[in-house]
Formats: sequence, C-alpha cells, structure tokens
Amino acid sequence: MTTHTHGLDPRVLVLDGNSQASLSVARSLNERGVTIDVGAVRRGSIGAHSRHVDASFVYPDPATEPEAFIDAVAAHLADVEYEAVIPTRDDTTTIVAEQQDRLAATGTTVGVEDWERFRLVADKARTFEIAADLDVPTPVTRAPESLADVREIADDLPYPVVVKSRSKHVQAEDDKLDTQIVGDDHYADSPEALVDTYRQLLAENDSFQQTPPLIQEYIPGKTTTTVGVADDGEFLTHFQERRLRTTPASGGSSTLIRGFRDERLFEHAAEVVDTLGWTGPIQVEFMWTPDDEFVLIEVNGRYWGSTPLAVASGVDVPAVHYALLTGATPHTPTGYRDDVVQQRLLYGDLKWLDEQLENGEFRALAPFVAALITADQVFVDVDDPGPTLASVRQAAALAGEGLIDAARERIAGY
Repeated sequence: MTTHTHGLDPRVLVLDGNSQASLSVARSLNERGVTIDVGAVRRGSIGAHSRHVDASFVYPDPATEPEAFIDAVAAHLADVEYEAVIPTRDDTTTIVAEQQDRLAATGTTVGVEDWERFRLVADKARTFEIAADLDVPTPVTRAPESLADVREIADDLPYPVVVKSRSKHVQAEDDKLDTQIVGDDHYADSPEALVDTYRQLLAENDSFQQTPPLIQEYIPGKTTTTVGVADDGEFLTHFQERRLRTTPASGGSSTLIRGFRDERLFEHAAEVVDTLGWTGPIQVEFMWTPDDEFVLIEVNGRYWGSTPLAVASGVDVPAVHYALLTGATPHTPTGYRDDVVQQRLLYGDLKWLDEQLENGEFRALAPFVAALITADQVFVDVDDPGPTLASVRQAAALAGEGLIDAARERIAGY
C-alpha cells in the first residue's frame, strides 16, 4: 500500500467519467491546480477526453458488480496517492457511502456523507417520515409492506397516486443494483387501479419483492430544485433551477433547464437540510403546483445531473465541496445568474423529441431546434473540445439507433 502524505501536488479521483457532473467537477478542480484522474466503467469516457484530466481508470460496473467495483476502487486508492475520491452518480455514490470506511482506510478523503445519514435520503420512506414533522408541504406518502397492506389503505388515499421505488437503485437478490424509473404504468386513479398496478409491478420487478415500493400522492406542476453544498445542516452555497423539459414526460431526467429564484423554495430546502444535519452536495426537489405551492418530492444526497448549470451560473459547487473536504475556507458567491439555459445532453433532448414525435406532437420540432440554437450545450467548451466531440459521437450513435428503430417499425407496418 502506498503511504499517502498529501503534499503540494494534490490529486483527486473523480468517478463516473461519463457523467456531466463528473466533467464539471474535473474542470473546476483542475482549474484550481488539482490534478484529476477519472474512473469509468469503460475506456474512452467523456471525462477521459478532457484536457483537465491527467489519467483514467477503468472499474467494474457498480450497478451489476458492486463488490468487484469497490474492490477495484479500494485497490486503486491504495496504489495511487489521492487527496480525495468523489463519486457523482446515484449508484456509485450509494456504494461508496456504504463502503466509506474501507475506502477511507487507504488514507483518501471520501467525498460522500456518512452511511447512516445517507440512508435517510436514499430511502424515500425515511425521507418523508422525517419531512412529515417539518413545516414543509409534502405529498401523502405510504410505505406498504405487502399487497394486503395496499388493499387496506387504498380507499383512504387521494387520487391519482404514483407507485415509486423507495430508492433510485434498489438491491436485488443477486446483490446487483436495479435502476428504478417511474413510467406511465406506475400511476393509478382509483383504489381498484392501484391494487392492480401494485400487483403488476410486484410481479414484474424482483427487487420490489425485497423492498416494496411507496405509494405517493401525485402532485401536478413544474419540477424545481434547490441544490448546493451544506456543512452540518447549513447551506454554504446554493442554486435554484427549474425544468423546462423532461424525458420521459411523466417524470424523469431534465433535458432543458434554467436557473431561477424563490425565497420560499429556499426556506423549505434549508429546513430539510438543517433537519438532516447534512454535509456535502445535496439536491432538494419540489413540485411547483398550479396553486403556487412548493411540495417536496425527493432529496438526493449527491451531485446532480445539472451540476454544470449551477457552475455556469456562478455557483461553483465542486470548488466549494473540495474546500469542505480539505478543510479550506470555501469561496461562496453572494448571488448567481438566473438567465442561463442549458440543453442537458444533446442526446437527452433527442429522447424528449422522439417521445413527442411518437405521440404525434410534431410541433415539438420548433422548440427543440430553438433550444439547439439558443441554449448552452452542457459538454461544449471551446477551451476543452475533447468531451464535446465525444458527446457528439454518443449523440449521433443514439440518434442513428433511433432512426433505425423508427425505420424498422415503419417497414414492419407495411
């Protein structure tokens, strides 16, 4: 094992090299004199193409081989002297948080919250149990343990409701992490429909057998978030954003997003963060309802996909987080721009367009093209063209696959 002394040439390992959040971390820290290595599940990740990255490291997929993943990362941290290791994706952060002590034993600072506190936000049942005692609007949320429990509570719920996983990644029987995405078939508008929906999802999803999903009141509106870095329950810096487009439209990842400001939203988020006593990056997500109320939807104790928007708007989340990890005094901005619009992954917005076209919404072409022309592209940086070229290749590949699939379906229809 290498003896880690953390000298004058700090080096940080950023995991999830294909993540736009990881690229943002790499760019930010390297501009501050930190040498950056990136880790990813395969060679040639987007982050590996950045001029801000010194070396890359390939590890097993944390979702399908979590034990092999942590073995590989621990061995790499023991062999190479790093000041810190920082994950950004949900599955990676979950495993790193759970195995934090093992990684920290290598002498490396681990950039995640401690496991017990992390579990409070990873498990939505625990999150909403805590939030129920706060002065923060929340949807009616139930955590049944069986289909029989669902039958008992079905008549007392406000409809429509959504059946959703307790975590974005749920451990299956084979110890793999199953990714859970809410689809149109997760919604129910009556007690009878709820029982049928819950039964069907249990039958189709093995991980739901181990960890039964939640039932939550459906809240209409626009998705908004307060994000930032906290220290012991207090925001050091924050940024607010709202989604302009998501895919799938029923509830998924944002593809077009911009900043905004609302003091009520911040106060709600700050109360959640304070109650958790959180330290590190955090995303507190709300639904902005037609009645002008902000209703808590979920909390993510990690970097979020739209981290580049916060940085582009003047809130350098990675720099503040790094200062927190190293015991330095963070530079925190007094404000931020709220006029920056980012198209989150060209191929992400292509998914949105494809979804709209499949539903016959051909008018979606105009706003898609408008965003393509006017919005900032997440990976585009004239001073760092490598990730741009890599992301365009990925976008072209995805677009090509979509066109081929569409052509096959059209031919099959004749």
